[in-house]
Amino acid sequence: MPGNPKECRQHAAKCRELASAAPNQEAREAFIDLAETWEGLAAELEGALAFLATLEELEKSERAVTAALPGEPPGE
Repeated sequence: MPGNPKECRQHAAKCRELASAAPNQEAREAFIDLAETWEGLAAELEGALAFLATLEELEKSERAVTAALPGEPPGE
C-alpha cells in the first residue's frame, strides 16, 4: 500500500510552519487546509493499515482452524 502516515504527518507539520510564516490570511488558511488534509490522510492510512493487519490475522486463524479439521480436503 502506498503512503506512510508518518510522512503525511511530516508534510502536515511543514504546512503548519508555512502557515505561520505566510504573508497574508488567505495563504495561512490555505496552508492550514493542506495540513488538515495531510493529517486526515495519515489517519485514513493508519485505519487502512490496521484493517489489513486484522484481515491478515483472521486469514491466518482461518487457515489454522481449517488445517486442524480432520477429513477436510486441503484448499477448501
